[in-house]
Amino acid sequence: MPHIVFDIIGTCIGYDVMLDAIDKRIGSKLRQHDCNPELFFNAWGAACERDFSYLSLIGHYQPTKKILKSIFFRTLYHAGIKEPESIANEEDLDWLCDEWLKLKSRDGLPEMWKYLRDHGFTIWCLTDGDKERVKGYFLNSKLDMPDENIISCDSLGVGKPTPSVYEFMLNKIKTSSGSDADENIWFGAAHAWDCCAARKAGFKTAWVDVYEKYPCDDIFGTNDVVASGLKEMGEKVVETHAKITKTSS
Repeated sequence: MPHIVFDIIGTCIGYDVMLDAIDKRIGSKLRQHDCNPELFFNAWGAACERDFSYLSLIGHYQPTKKILKSIFFRTLYHAGIKEPESIANEEDLDWLCDEWLKLKSRDGLPEMWKYLRDHGFTIWCLTDGDKERVKGYFLNSKLDMPDENIISCDSLGVGKPTPSVYEFMLNKIKTSSGSDADENIWFGAAHAWDCCAARKAGFKTAWVDVYEKYPCDDIFGTNDVVASGLKEMGEKVVETHAKITKTSS
């Protein structure tokens, strides 16, 4: 039986709610400093991913929601706003953090998951976000995902892209399915670094362009599937998996 593990935030769950929230709350003030709200959001998220990964690597794991809140004013400062408290305060930050809980699925996700399940795939989730928050995103989007198939790095005390996270996930699936066939286990993400780490651990990988647009194969390497949109991703994974299975049988 084939399995596929998905990154959640950024891949399956989009950022539109947060982009709108930032624009609504502090967008006009950001623009007064020649700072585009979308660019600020990307800087905030990228800085969070970096600090999350670095802290994990040095054995000082911190949850993403804590990091996001802690680095908010620093990110404003790095965006060229020398007095961040002049455009945002703690009340603004608390409101924005609450908006993080309202994210919803990207277009095509329900259809992709149904297509994969209809073709025999078991779907898993591997996320840097805390489990309850991710479950809330699924609830917001009316998506069904078994609790036992949602794995948060919080439960491991180490975050992506540390190799042991992907190795844990791969071994968990092999143990649960009673199979040691790597060609039956896929990893799907919109982050090229995520796919790179998963591929090195032994997953077949599928990258989708809904977030980064460019795969940058020259630094991250090539994936088994590259797709434009989630629906195409599911279709290509099923098609490619069938070819791999036929060849190996």
